[in-house]
Amino acid sequence: MPSVLARSGRWYRGNLHGHTTQSDGALSPEDYAAYYRGRGYDFAAVTDHWKLTDMRAHAAPGFALVPGVELDGQDARSGMHHVLGLGVHGVPPREAAETLQGTVDAIRGLGGLAFIAHPYWSGQSAADLATATGYAGLEVFNGTCAARWGKGLAAVQWDELLQRGRAVLALATDDAHHRPEQGDDLGLGWVMLRAAALEPEALLEALAAGQFYASTGPELHDLVVEPDPAGVQGPLASVRCSPCRCVHFICEGPKGRTVNAAPGGPPLSEASLRLHRAASYLRVECVDAAGHTAWSMPVRLL
Repeated sequence: MPSVLARSGRWYRGNLHGHTTQSDGALSPEDYAAYYRGRGYDFAAVTDHWKLTDMRAHAAPGFALVPGVELDGQDARSGMHHVLGLGVHGVPPREAAETLQGTVDAIRGLGGLAFIAHPYWSGQSAADLATATGYAGLEVFNGTCAARWGKGLAAVQWDELLQRGRAVLALATDDAHHRPEQGDDLGLGWVMLRAAALEPEALLEALAAGQFYASTGPELHDLVVEPDPAGVQGPLASVRCSPCRCVHFICEGPKGRTVNAAPGGPPLSEASLRLHRAASYLRVECVDAAGHTAWSMPVRLL
């Protein structure tokens, strides 16, 4: 299996979940774009609630804006749900979000990619999320839910879906509202996306293909999975990253393992692990000294 990250194109950094004064955010659309552009981001999406905010006037050379929306509903089966629609060309009627499946279908019908937002905060289990199909992924990290409620992570739901054989991608986002008195949520989570061009269409194409990783800090330089030529052992997974204190090789159940930096020694910039022969998927987490994490997208092994 070739390198997971060595694709054609360039790396671009972006936030794919945030709100402006057009819904419940504190920043105007202009100030929202200026914040991310001024801090070196290459792209951002505005996902106002039930409103497709026109951001075209705020794009600039070297900075792209991806159209988006956030829809919410109360499903009798899956409970409260919020879903990002990235790349949509409109907003559906509210009755479309009466079920999680209906919300996902409405986003796809409008040409968008559907990502489940903050499932931990919403109280959704993997069983709840499994009631729907057709969504591209979920948020493994949501900045505002981490800062304001301590419910920013959804790695458990992600792994349980992967164990069910679901091909689910994962984002790290700010879910920016910019209310510092409640716990500021700007610049906390992002994706590093490898795309052919810094244009919304190319960014969305790379996003759909899983050509990205999510992060709250570390950089993930490469991930290679090599089968055992003799077919006797499991594949060898190798990671290169920015300096980290540990690398988690995560498979279903106990089939993965953590590689730690030596006590008192230098941080890890690379790590390898011979995987279990029966492991069906792999994803990697690189954790730095401050506890910030980079998440690879899952690799299907069987």
